[in-house]
Amino acid sequence: MSGTASPTPGAVAAGSLASGTLAYFATSVCWGANIPLTAILFRSFDPFFLGFLRASVASVVLAIAVVLMLGWRRLALPIGLGRLAAMSAAMAGFFILYNLGLRYTNTITAAAIMAGAPVYGAVTMRLLTGSPLERGFVPAVALTLVGGAIAVWSRADGGAMRLQGGELLIVLAFGCWTAYSLYAQRWFGPEVPQLRRTWSATLGAAFWLLPCWALIHAVGIAPPPNLSPDAEALLWLGVTGTFSTALGGLLWNVGVSRVGLAAGVLWQNTVPVFGVLISMMFGFVPTAGQVLGGALVLAGVLVMQWHRLKR
Repeated sequence: MSGTASPTPGAVAAGSLASGTLAYFATSVCWGANIPLTAILFRSFDPFFLGFLRASVASVVLAIAVVLMLGWRRLALPIGLGRLAAMSAAMAGFFILYNLGLRYTNTITAAAIMAGAPVYGAVTMRLLTGSPLERGFVPAVALTLVGGAIAVWSRADGGAMRLQGGELLIVLAFGCWTAYSLYAQRWFGPEVPQLRRTWSATLGAAFWLLPCWALIHAVGIAPPPNLSPDAEALLWLGVTGTFSTALGGLLWNVGVSRVGLAAGVLWQNTVPVFGVLISMMFGFVPTAGQVLGGALVLAGVLVMQWHRLKR
């Protein structure tokens, strides 16, 4: 009897867990690198116009990838315009609310609020799908929250937490990202690759971000756009648009499709950890508390993955 034996369900599940976890890890590295590079780009672009530029660059990069890997016919939108508008609006909403939230709060408070990303994601998933929490999620969240709190309160600049009105916007931003992540998996046919899903959503987000930036500029929040940036700014814009927005967004969707969104919202807390590590290349020296907090955040992610492996 000849032929290749079919893989067992356990082997398929283990393979999905491994590849999905690797995708989340790579996503966290890409998004972590975005932290120091964004600080550089803020010298040339305001946050809101920068969001539109990143989405535009990422759309072009993803379109080229679709043509090279799937053929130019796959540039046709694989989803109805109504669902595309809703899904991409959720992605654009994250960028807009996140930037507005950062504008109307201080850095330490924002970092503390962002440490609760797993909680916001779990609540959003509960509201949209009614799904129960996975086993191991509660202790994993506890570790990530404690780790995030230690890292925030051990900052060397001596700042203090205080509410300024932007905190709720940051919470809503993470809710928007969770909603987008759910829609990106549920509103496409199973035959649609994650590359096409990511490209469609990013393209739609760029169309949302342009008029939103124009409105924010009209009310006086955003300054006039910088239409003549220097070569360094263009270089880092290309890097962040390609790796953080395009590749990071693609790998995120791969992780969601193979491991699940519950694990993804925990991985979001590792982004600042990798951001600190990568910032060290630019001369930043972390405190002992930041190192301890980062270790606890990673431990929380590992707890969740351990429970998945046991199942």
